[in-house]
Amino acid sequence: MSSPYTMIGSDGREYSGSLEELREWSQDGRLGPATLVWSEADERWLAAAARHELVWDLPGSEIEAEAPSAPAFYRAGFVPRLVAFVADWMVILFLVNLVVMPWRESLQALVQQVQGQLELTGDAQPDLWLLLRFQLIFTAIYTSVSLVYSVGFQGRFGATPGKRLLGLSVVTLDGVPLGYGGAFRRYCAELLSILSFGLGYLMVLAPEQRALHDILTGTQVVLTPRN
Repeated sequence: MSSPYTMIGSDGREYSGSLEELREWSQDGRLGPATLVWSEADERWLAAAARHELVWDLPGSEIEAEAPSAPAFYRAGFVPRLVAFVADWMVILFLVNLVVMPWRESLQALVQQVQGQLELTGDAQPDLWLLLRFQLIFTAIYTSVSLVYSVGFQGRFGATPGKRLLGLSVVTLDGVPLGYGGAFRRYCAELLSILSFGLGYLMVLAPEQRALHDILTGTQVVLTPRN
């Protein structure tokens, strides 16, 4: 049976136990107001002073109870977010192939026409409408699939399969799940990170570890505890 609580000790390691054990650790000085504590009940990291069941057992509990600490999280860095992005991208491409399967022959014919236009030489002028139509079709299919994929998984579970694989989740700055509305706003804002030639994603390298779309929508990608 899993323990209902997990805390991050001063050595950076995780320690699991019951509420009574956490209260004992507080008396022993192992758990303080700023210690990160994960609860099985709400499945998120919060500072111990922000948990009502612990606040009165902490040092200076009267002060902490009047002004509880803001939720604290371990934000994910660039590398795990990049790996999660690539994993999700591969899944989306697979789903796109499934979606277009009924029209595969007609799309393949269109691709061949486009390739023929791109191989034109001399004074021959390419069919710009054909190239534009191909781009619009591809963009519409990919955007539709990625929209349903990203908003559906993040709105329902708080993370896409790629993020869950890396132990990541997306929450607000208060640690609240996005919901479908928040996930949709974040998806729309992420288009700006794409249109900026990826510079919006590179903002994760800054000390705040938040991409452009995170800043615009008030979200953050955080590490989730292991069960």
